[in-house]
Amino acid sequence: MVISTFRLFPSRDERRHLLSILRSVQGPIQSYPHCKSCRIYEEDGVDNAVLFLERWDSEADFERHVKSELYRRILNAVEFSRSPPEIFFNYVSKTRGIDLIEDLRKHLEPQG
Repeated sequence: MVISTFRLFPSRDERRHLLSILRSVQGPIQSYPHCKSCRIYEEDGVDNAVLFLERWDSEADFERHVKSELYRRILNAVEFSRSPPEIFFNYVSKTRGIDLIEDLRKHLEPQG
């Protein structure tokens, strides 16, 4: 699995334009067969950052996506970040859910 994360820092004036670009690619990206999700999050606080997150279950399809014209629009959106964006690509070999919490907590002594 590949998790792609862009944390962008648009100015107040450019925020709406940045979000418009990201929203315009979100639906088409989610329609790709190996895209598990494509999400946009807006942070409150000092940075007022915008987080663009993609999850792919196929490295090959993710790499094809990065080479696409659609991805060029994402790269154009990065230009609206007023400070250097935080961009990460995490290659995940294992994912667990609630079972991890159950496994780690099942031998705890009750606290009274």
